[in-house]
Amino acid sequence: MSKERALQVYFLCGQNRCRSQMAEAFAKHYGDPGIIVDSAGLDPSPLHFLTVEAMKEIGIDVSVQTSKRIDMKVFLSATVIVKLCEDIQEKCPIVPFGIRNEQWNIQDPLAQEVPSIQDVRKARDEIKHKVIHLLQQYQAYNSPT
Repeated sequence: MSKERALQVYFLCGQNRCRSQMAEAFAKHYGDPGIIVDSAGLDPSPLHFLTVEAMKEIGIDVSVQTSKRIDMKVFLSATVIVKLCEDIQEKCPIVPFGIRNEQWNIQDPLAQEVPSIQDVRKARDEIKHKVIHLLQQYQAYNSPT
């Protein structure tokens, strides 16, 4: 009998400075120890300070995470690819057959001229809910005690 492949989730968004970074952090925080999680963007930018602040408010430190460009090796080895924004749908490489493709379309809280912590919190809470739901679907949710 062959060993089941570990769940590998790749979260993608445009700049990998907010939404996909939060999703990566939530999956690492709530996921079983055996899952593999990463995030990337089409045009990476440094983590935004409001992303760090919003996650710090709930006890998750993302300050050590770095923005990354999409890595095709990681992309092709993923079990699930989650695209967190609409614009990446058109520019992202085609997801091969056999890899689950999710499109979440979470509004970029940093898109306004002057981003607000309230908008980042709203995106954070929506992403948290969706990540937990995804982990539960794969029976990879590790409920905090």
